[in-house]
Amino acid sequence: MSRAQVDINLKGTDPQMQFWAAEERYRAFVGGVGSGKTFAGCVEVLRQPAKTRGAIIAPTYRMLQDATLQTFLEMARKADIIREWRRSDMLMTLENGTEILFRSADDPDKLRGPNLGWFWLDEAAMMPELVFDLMIGRLRLNPGRGWVTTTPKGMNWLYNLFGKGREGYSLTQCSTRSNIFLPKHFSGTLMEKYKGVFLEQEEGGKFVEWVDAPAYDSFSSVRNVKKGIRSRYQSTLPVFLACDFNARVMIWGVVQIIENQPMVLTEIAMVGSSPRPPSIPRMVSKFRLQFPDHAGGVVIYGDATGAALAAQTGRTTYDILLDAFKNYSCSVDMMVPKANPAVANRVRAMNNVLDGAGCWLPLVMDEDETPFIQRDFSNVEWDESGMRIKQITDKLDERSTLTHASDGLGYWASMDAPFASIEAEVEKTDNQTDYDFPQVEYDGLAVGGF
Repeated sequence: MSRAQVDINLKGTDPQMQFWAAEERYRAFVGGVGSGKTFAGCVEVLRQPAKTRGAIIAPTYRMLQDATLQTFLEMARKADIIREWRRSDMLMTLENGTEILFRSADDPDKLRGPNLGWFWLDEAAMMPELVFDLMIGRLRLNPGRGWVTTTPKGMNWLYNLFGKGREGYSLTQCSTRSNIFLPKHFSGTLMEKYKGVFLEQEEGGKFVEWVDAPAYDSFSSVRNVKKGIRSRYQSTLPVFLACDFNARVMIWGVVQIIENQPMVLTEIAMVGSSPRPPSIPRMVSKFRLQFPDHAGGVVIYGDATGAALAAQTGRTTYDILLDAFKNYSCSVDMMVPKANPAVANRVRAMNNVLDGAGCWLPLVMDEDETPFIQRDFSNVEWDESGMRIKQITDKLDERSTLTHASDGLGYWASMDAPFASIEAEVEKTDNQTDYDFPQVEYDGLAVGGF
């Protein structure tokens, strides 16, 4: 095996050699189409210590069969290092005792079981971040390493993990042209067919902003994203909790207004699926752990549909939320309209807050504490109608977890910002066109408008 490994390494491109030489625990090889990503990942498998156990994962079973597995089998058979290959179990044992599980990310929950020493995600940009998180949780054996190979797909979670110089993470990037073993015409054909940012991504291997019709076109990472915002928290000022509710993704923004500047201090986030989907009590518990002794009051803003009674329980989402706040250190109020603002108005309100609404300075958010919120503002876009937010339903598409963070902040912005010229239009439900704030007492909590 060692001779085969050396022969393979000697034929590597410069970026492949750089990737193999990196010593960080988590590494990414990000390149254009045909830049040798899968080959680099296969070689890295062969470089793992003898008698270790690892997993090779592709986005779908078809991609696993057609690309990743096929490439690895060809390499391993050529080197004559396969001791046993059980296709029915998708389990391979190499001559040095290393065990390899071949799996797909079609159903991420099925990846929760095995204890591993290493993992490789091939075409990782086509998987949700949940897959990477789950695999990190499986690294309970030596050597405890993980790597990804992929062509990028926008400024998604891979950019947030590997593109910002985080300690313990390394990034190797290259274009299709770096692969000197490709036919000479290959890269030229791509450059003829692809244009603009799509060319930069698919041939150049670059993380690019691919949004055609950005909803939050006022967002600027230079102006609206700052370091150290969380440290400016003041326990005696009100905290605004901007909520959106979803069975798979919940991301709540925690906002304070300090000296006429709205600040997103942090986000409370849960992204997952059965058997542990996000839950409102756990979200509130995470908030209370971060702000255990807050004195300035909490005001909850959110989706009006959360006030509807559930047929099974006879309770509303906000009943559950307020239950979880019982015995908190300060009062908890609600500012929830009876009907949601029209989508166009809610987005326009949020853009105004990003620009600076009325007497407010432009909204700023903590660079390290708000990754989901930043991702939303960078990537949420309008659909073809130009009136609705584009929704991605494919769970394997990273964009399917978008919109929730910005929606929650939009409910807050559309009600609380000092707009000079925005009419408070709402989506008409049962002829209701006015905001209606119920004034009731709920087990000692102050609930309702101001």
